[in-house]
Amino acid sequence: MEREGYRSRLLIADDEPLYLETTSQLLKKAGFECVCVSDAESAIAVLREQPIDLLLTDLNMPGNLKLELLRSGRSEWPHLPVVVVTGVPSLPTAIEGVRLGIADYLIKPVRFDVLLQSVRRILESKSSQPAGVPPGSNRETSAARAREIDERTRELIGRSPAMTQTLGLIDRMAESDANVLISGESGTGKELAARAIHLGSRRCTGPFQVIDCTAIPEALFESLLFGHAKGSFTGANQEQTGLLAKSDGGTAFFDEIGELPLTLQPKLLRVIQEQTFVPVGKTAPTTLHTRFVCATNRNLLAEVEAGRFRQDLFYRLSVLHLELPPLRDRGDDVIELARRFLKGFTEPGRRIVGFTDACLERLRAHPWPGNVRELRNAIESAVALCRGSLLDVSDLPPWVIEPESSSGDPNSVIVSGEPRLDISREQVLDRTDRRYLETLIATCNGNVSRAARTAGLSRQTLHKHLKRHAISPSKFRRGS
Repeated sequence: MEREGYRSRLLIADDEPLYLETTSQLLKKAGFECVCVSDAESAIAVLREQPIDLLLTDLNMPGNLKLELLRSGRSEWPHLPVVVVTGVPSLPTAIEGVRLGIADYLIKPVRFDVLLQSVRRILESKSSQPAGVPPGSNRETSAARAREIDERTRELIGRSPAMTQTLGLIDRMAESDANVLISGESGTGKELAARAIHLGSRRCTGPFQVIDCTAIPEALFESLLFGHAKGSFTGANQEQTGLLAKSDGGTAFFDEIGELPLTLQPKLLRVIQEQTFVPVGKTAPTTLHTRFVCATNRNLLAEVEAGRFRQDLFYRLSVLHLELPPLRDRGDDVIELARRFLKGFTEPGRRIVGFTDACLERLRAHPWPGNVRELRNAIESAVALCRGSLLDVSDLPPWVIEPESSSGDPNSVIVSGEPRLDISREQVLDRTDRRYLETLIATCNGNVSRAARTAGLSRQTLHKHLKRHAISPSKFRRGS
């Protein structure tokens, strides 16, 4: 690519001669210099001998079957952009890529225009960095970013091994520009993790645009996402900027991407591949410079196998994958979070200094099917009811105070204060989740909108949980 007389030099490593020759010829015609090798050892030799602006590499080739080239390259050339092009995609290699700083992960056969767009975008992003400042760095804004990250992601705390590993992955993912898929149960903090990745990235000064896939009607998807021209359809009285355009220069966060209808998935795939879109009623494409971060509480691989989610879209979204641990697997992080929430909910002039030992034990023992969101709501409720200087068990919500007992209930998951071992862990969590939902709906007098706000969920998501457990909100309305 020409830039004031300078042609960016690409190193292409692949053991398929036809792919190597064809790709290098096309990239040369596009204005790049290309150096071609067929194994990892030769690639490392080239990197040591001459300056390279970007490495384009296959995975399944001699010397790189265990990502040796990527590991060696990251060790010696930490700021060299790397694009992986593979015919054998897998989640383990994509996840490992976060440690190695890959900038993109493309699946063969890849269209040349998609490959070219990826290379140009990465090199443009690299050239926009100040001299001597590695990608992701910004000395002038680092202090402000640190304050904002602490303020907006303060619930992402914990010292458990699971959370320590998660926070480390978030830091490393922030350094990359690759798309991220965040998975985990409802209430584990997927949006918080997405914000942390955005705020720790080079895009931190750009927008963080939330797109809730459960809240966009299928008929309005294109208009809301891409925007529309005035008069493009009945009711389009003025030009409307779409959500994607609002994310330009920053991060587009697709919440609950697993809820996106199958018919709409090809349209999103095209945007991600080409970084362009056409607003409804217009003909000229709009260029987009956006990183895609998506979240889901579904097993998207299972959705792919069931034919409900496109495989090509899955791989484009999950270049990097972050699995958030449920609260029940985080040990005493429950107590650390509870203390953080207590401090945040205690009003000025009230003196609530902590928890009784019994209260702490109850918090530790509860399985928290609603995860951090449920804990937050429980502490907020307890603070409102507390009349002393310490939160006690009696201040906690009913579903936390009263674990299921064995008093003649065949569905009980607790016997004599101990969890039953004759049923699966999934059954225990399923029954606890049902109990939580029933208590939530009863507390809100059968009002789904109020219950959704209390739980921090959208009405559509709460309805799906209620439907799965065959819970009818009308049965919990007083007087019914």
